[in-house]
Amino acid sequence: MRWPWSTSPPPRLDDPQADVLLQDLLSRDASRIHAASSRLARLFSATTLDALAPQTEGIEQACQGVQLGGALVSNDVHLQAALRRLRYWRERKGCLCALYPDYLFFDPRRLIEQGHVRLLEQGVAEDGWGDRHRVACTCCGQHWDATDREYHYPWWEWTLLALD
Repeated sequence: MRWPWSTSPPPRLDDPQADVLLQDLLSRDASRIHAASSRLARLFSATTLDALAPQTEGIEQACQGVQLGGALVSNDVHLQAALRRLRYWRERKGCLCALYPDYLFFDPRRLIEQGHVRLLEQGVAEDGWGDRHRVACTCCGQHWDATDREYHYPWWEWTLLALD
């Protein structure tokens, strides 16, 4: 049996958003982990990512063995996307737009509203299935096609376009 006082308390972070996310991710409560990882997977705040990136391994360790559920798609995809985002940020690999194809739930309409991408063109997908948004990243200028591949739930297919 593990006594509550035999474990050290989870670390606290100065950034309020990072601290709330970290406490949820370390909670071992599936619904809190799911909600926090979904938010973190789409997070762009540099100060919050800076605060959370050093905690990546602790988050991963705390979440091991927690069943996150899910119906058509495992809710684990949100946690994996969040961990991938933290590692990418920590390693300073480049612009966060490079992660769009790895996470089905980046909605270009929301990214346009938030100012992360700008709309270049809107139309129908080349194969006729779904709406297509041609966008450009407002940080690095990279062009993308984001195609709505809605089925039982909305998801987006992201395709990198060559810059002219």
